Amino acid sequence: MYGSSKKLQTLFEIHHNRYEQTHHNVSKEIKDTVLRRLKYYGETNQRLLQLLDEEQQRELEQELEEEERQLERPSLVTPCQSRLHEEIKQLCDMHSPMMNLKQHPKVFRHLSYAFTGTTFVNDCQANSWQENFWISTEFQRVITTKGELLNSFLLSPRWIIIYRNRHLIFLSALEANWVLGRLRLLYYQQQSNNLSIITLHLLLPRIKRVQSIFVNTSSLTIHPLIRHINDAVSFFLPLEWLVQLFIFNGIIYLETVDEQIAYCQCLSLCSKLRTVEEEEAFKNGWIAVDGFVSNIEHRHYLKMHKVRFHRNLLIFVKQKIENRNNLHAPITSHVGSIILNSLKLI
Repeated sequence: MYGSSKKLQTLFEIHHNRYEQTHHNVSKEIKDTVLRRLKYYGETNQRLLQLLDEEQQRELEQELEEEERQLERPSLVTPCQSRLHEEIKQLCDMHSPMMNLKQHPKVFRHLSYAFTGTTFVNDCQANSWQENFWISTEFQRVITTKGELLNSFLLSPRWIIIYRNRHLIFLSALEANWVLGRLRLLYYQQQSNNLSIITLHLLLPRIKRVQSIFVNTSSLTIHPLIRHINDAVSFFLPLEWLVQLFIFNGIIYLETVDEQIAYCQCLSLCSKLRTVEEEEAFKNGWIAVDGFVSNIEHRHYLKMHKVRFHRNLLIFVKQKIENRNNLHAPITSHVGSIILNSLKLI
């Protein structure tokens, strides 16, 4: 350690010595006033002090600078050049037959493909997500640099299209922008009366108690053909779909009791507060401390009929919340209470 050893001094003595060592252009009147008040208010209170002379200070600064240079810095990465596939354009074709998305693996992949190249890929239970949930490969393609984990580069899932009321597809911003323009053009051309070809939805994470996620807000849903808003037949995402999007998007607040029930059932969780039968099941060891129910027969007894993830997904859920929102789930939030305390708040 540089300099002399630490010693106890009063506040007056500390600042008096600093004034002596540093030759700032401070008027004598100000200096005397400050010292007088320190002497009066500080009384005999003492603090540990270690003063460095100018040479020692420079040596210390040089050492700190050297340590900073030696810190590992993130390597530079090259972003992918965005592109628009013809298959994305075909989704908006009013007159073509329905596309088989499986036949276009270079453009459409199942939702779990979004975790390719990340540490989440082994924990996401790839086969448990809704089979009609897709991403475009452009949604996953972020950087060209090889050997880099993509955790920090995952795109935020903001734009969804519902294709023929059957398939949900996450798009990149470039693709969503093109689809938005195309739907506006179809609106003006009025080529068909069929409103169910494709709709574009905005999805937000609910990270505050009173916040809309917009995805089922009909006034913010973009249809290809709407002359009058009252004529629009909006597609509302069912609750079973929504709760999987909550997990994928790192949501931390729920809105209704039904959302809370569906969220817990999706993850095979039987959290407190529990019924008498559920408490008995907990005492028998059917329900783990974190609320997870692993046995299929026990799930059936507990009326858990809408389980999608048959292995415990809680670690993945926590990591996704941190990754999406750059924060830990507060224990006072609905999801935070469920995954950390096994306690339902609604």
